[in-house]
Amino acid sequence: MNTDSSVVLTKRVIITSSNPITKEDFIKKIGEIAKNIIDFLKKNGCRKLGHMKFISTTDGEDYLQLSILDIAQKPMIKGILRKTFGKIKLTFNIIEFGVRKEEINSKINEEMENIQAYFNNK
Repeated sequence: MNTDSSVVLTKRVIITSSNPITKEDFIKKIGEIAKNIIDFLKKNGCRKLGHMKFISTTDGEDYLQLSILDIAQKPMIKGILRKTFGKIKLTFNIIEFGVRKEEINSKINEEMENIQAYFNNK
């Protein structure tokens, strides 16, 4: 496979919990997932990150966006989420160069399953 080409992936999940999810816990968890994916990209030959974004919305007007535009920088977070919620829609989008699509797709699926399991079991 030509690793000079970009890989573009989008994943969407709906996270629900019978116990209220706190804004702080949610931000912490997506931060951990972002770090896990960045570490994976670095270990597997990513040469350039176009962007990595998590966009989260509840049923209300609130949203949170976590963005990483450079593999060497910390995430930027903007937006406002309510203090607690029971359901949130999470859209993940990535553009990267250097890691094969199958490999990054598998890692992202693993991380999306992990965040769903974490909040479903709380």
